[in-house]
Amino acid sequence: MNDLERRYRRLLALYPRAHRDVHGEEMLGVLLDGAGNRSTPGKTETLDLVWGAVQVRWRHTLGGHGRRDALAIVSLLAPLLLLTGAASTVREIRTVSRMDGWPLRMWLSALADVPVWTAWLAAAVLGVCGLRRASVALAWLATAALLSVAILDPARHWAVDVTAGWVLLSVFAAVAMTVSPGPRRALALLGRWRLAILVSTVAVLLALTTTARGMHLPLAQLVQLVVLVAGVFAACRISTRGGRRAALILLAPLIAAPIVARVLGQLDAYQVLPVVIYAVPIAVTLGIAVLLHRFDRHPHTNRN
Repeated sequence: MNDLERRYRRLLALYPRAHRDVHGEEMLGVLLDGAGNRSTPGKTETLDLVWGAVQVRWRHTLGGHGRRDALAIVSLLAPLLLLTGAASTVREIRTVSRMDGWPLRMWLSALADVPVWTAWLAAAVLGVCGLRRASVALAWLATAALLSVAILDPARHWAVDVTAGWVLLSVFAAVAMTVSPGPRRALALLGRWRLAILVSTVAVLLALTTTARGMHLPLAQLVQLVVLVAGVFAACRISTRGGRRAALILLAPLIAAPIVARVLGQLDAYQVLPVVIYAVPIAVTLGIAVLLHRFDRHPHTNRN
């Protein structure tokens, strides 16, 4: 094996093993035949191979009904679950309404999130109605708006333990709407009664967050967590692979971000708090997704 062939093999190693097993030797032969007298791969050729590997891995990641169905479920349930984040908006509106004079600046701050939650609700409805392009555009617009509010509003910028999970879930939802068959496919998979379960879960969480004043804070958070997990599990139909993956994507940002925030708060590591809180849920999601993928490669261990 000469140096050129070794370099080509390193580049081809970027492709999934299944793809290499079928096409690897053929691709290598074509590359060597076209190399001429070169001793190293050309820059354009290298970029083409890297980009091709990214595309193939992306198709493999989204390939199969389980993964596509999971993303479709996320595209329907995540926008509705995001409405739970409107609890902070409800509290601010109630607070400002009790103030004397109703200052305009306070009202603008309290209502800043309303277009975000409205856009997400509209995106889900449009997706169910089959207006795919409009729902995707609204999803990304809502994500950009939520991220802007989180960054520009000083109170929300520092309260990353509250906002990070919602921002990440918003990004996951927008991606799912873009690359999946969409909310209409999810509704066909889940049925209306499972959708009603999640809507009821969101209503209960909103009620708990906005009205549970006398409950001890850790107990209130535990109750909210139990309601959230139970509602998502019931709505996602976790007896299926797609349902389990969807539940993972929905829950990972909302659970991991507060836990990481509390741990770093105890360690007095506030300087790295924003970066870590946004990074850890993504790492957790990707890590468990890899484990699920490996588990699903052995169907005899999982009958569903």
